[in-house]
Amino acid sequence: MKATLEIPDELYRRVKAKSALEGRPVREVAVELLRGYVDSPLVRDADKEGAPSPESELVDGEPVPSWFGTFRESAQRVGRHGLDEIRESIARGIAEDRDR
Repeated sequence: MKATLEIPDELYRRVKAKSALEGRPVREVAVELLRGYVDSPLVRDADKEGAPSPESELVDGEPVPSWFGTFRESAQRVGRHGLDEIRESIARGIAEDRDR
């Protein structure tokens, strides 16, 4: 299926440049991101009545602590949460910030 999306020019330039460096077509990157989105758990507004508290959400079968706050979404996208994975994730984030 073909779809047309309006993406901010600056964001598209960055996606195009990074995908080119990785030797991947933008289409492949977009499909990967969309699959990750639909395969991830639903994100619920914690302020809604009846919404589960952060403690009731699970990542790898373990409850996400309430202090985790905005990092909850990122944690749900990661398969493992050991110190090595956390260090690697932080290093990737720092490198991405430097590239901006």
